Amino acid sequence: MEKQHVKRIFVLKDRCNGCRICELRCSFHHEKVYSPTLSRIYVVKNELEGYTNPKTCVLCGKCVEVCPVNAISFSAVTGAIAINVELCEGKQDCVEVCPFNVMRFNQVTQKAFTCDLCDGDPQCVKYCPEEALFYMTSKEFLAFRKSATQRKKPGVIP
Repeated sequence: MEKQHVKRIFVLKDRCNGCRICELRCSFHHEKVYSPTLSRIYVVKNELEGYTNPKTCVLCGKCVEVCPVNAISFSAVTGAIAINVELCEGKQDCVEVCPFNVMRFNQVTQKAFTCDLCDGDPQCVKYCPEEALFYMTSKEFLAFRKSATQRKKPGVIP
């Protein structure tokens, strides 16, 4: 799958209110429990400075490169990171190398996990009440951001 056609989750962090519904929907979808520690998306929240920032996989591929047993690949269907839990030996090299700290490790199963885009129907995007999350290609997101900026300019009719 070509990079420019791969969809991923983008964030407008100024829209995020820190409710963490995305984390709960994600963990329930994947693990059948409401547990932010098992979520594939997580919200960095700093109440003192007043900001929240949802974090999810940006598909950089560093985890794919470093996995010593080739348990991690890109999905041929969605382009998302795919982890073969049968092959995963729990060495956590992928967790350590992730520059965005979104590759996680399940202490119970001793397996790595990260966003798999819910097979093309990301639950975090679907249930975000503030519409802060978007599932689209980078080209689509840039066009969206550009059109949103144009609408805010004085004298421009939306």
